[in-house]
Amino acid sequence: MAEFDYATWVARAQAFTGALGRLAGAEVRSTAVAPPVREAELAPVERTLGARLPASLRAFFTRGAAGLDCGYAFEPGGEALDRLQGLLPDEERIYGGARIGPVSELPDFSAGVHGWAEDTWIAEEPAQRIIWESALPFARLDNGDYLALDLRTGEADPPVVYLSHDDDSSSIAPNLVAFLDAWERLCYLGPEHWLLLEFTDAEGNLDPDSDRAARLRDLFAG
Repeated sequence: MAEFDYATWVARAQAFTGALGRLAGAEVRSTAVAPPVREAELAPVERTLGARLPASLRAFFTRGAAGLDCGYAFEPGGEALDRLQGLLPDEERIYGGARIGPVSELPDFSAGVHGWAEDTWIAEEPAQRIIWESALPFARLDNGDYLALDLRTGEADPPVVYLSHDDDSSSIAPNLVAFLDAWERLCYLGPEHWLLLEFTDAEGNLDPDSDRAARLRDLFAG
């Protein structure tokens, strides 16, 4: 299998968001991408974290981008709104965009996650607490949730977990590359759980091959 091309994934994420300006009802909020970091620049981050980044996340930051903040909102009308509500009945407006890092903020993300594990309801739920305590967050969402790598298994290529501050947290992809591939094919939706996690399979993993996912892509095709 060919090695995953992180730089090309980042370029496609940026291009997808930028191109939404052509779509009626869509608003492009950001297409910001920071250049990749050098390996040496990860050292202070890892010292603060007290751990070495898994290879997949290192590769993202050193080959793809030090961080990206692509954002869009989409409020369709007419027939397109009907199609949206056929997918997400409670929504008249959706949003998304690839947002990962920046790598310099990983220690702050990690401190926030551990704070939630120690000082909130999560501390009283052992099954949830261990997920949060074993997580390495790589994206912080506006609602207080996180995307993270689940380090409990000790795998070299750990699963991606969605950390929910007000609901159960769960694994959503078997590894980072699988997550990136699925998220791209789900139009970088959310990634807040009430949007993105509507497109999962019976095991809870993101499912870009479903008929529902294909209808989502068709919605963005205009």
